[in-house]
Amino acid sequence: MLLRALLAVALSAGGALAAPLEASLPDSPVPASWGDVRRLEQALARRQVAVVYSDRCPKGLEGMYDHRVSRLLMCRNTMPNQPESHWNTLAHEAVHVMQICRQAAPLSSGQEQIQARLLAAMAPREKLHILAAYPPEQRLYELEARWVANTVAPPAVLELLERSCGPVRPDTSQLLAPLLGPVSGS
Repeated sequence: MLLRALLAVALSAGGALAAPLEASLPDSPVPASWGDVRRLEQALARRQVAVVYSDRCPKGLEGMYDHRVSRLLMCRNTMPNQPESHWNTLAHEAVHVMQICRQAAPLSSGQEQIQARLLAAMAPREKLHILAAYPPEQRLYELEARWVANTVAPPAVLELLERSCGPVRPDTSQLLAPLLGPVSGS
């Protein structure tokens, strides 16, 4: 379903996939402070995920999570020195940590209605970037990470990390649905 929806976006873009696509923050990023960044770093450290900063990342890379060594790389030289930029990247990579905590499964695993709502809420350029930059088996993981980073407030991301990776882990159906709000018409 996700692949069909992404392909529909690509086809309606009239060949825009041939142009290079760059990841970018939404027009109005999630408001965040350096304190929010620090709190998320500390929450990740409590889960044995080291957050490491580098000034030598290649152009286009802002962050990366490597679950094999439980390390999250943040690239200072490729993103603006603004808390919102750092928050966006850190929150995005933290979602990948959450997915690993859930046995390397998407947070919306088996929840097609939630996946459809995430996709509908995503800006067209983000959909195109996911389609162009990631193989089919990674697209749902990226959709979730981009949606959370671009739309969810810092306290809710910290709560989602706790619910995804903490000692008591609710069913997958209870993770993203509360963040999406009520379904229209209900």
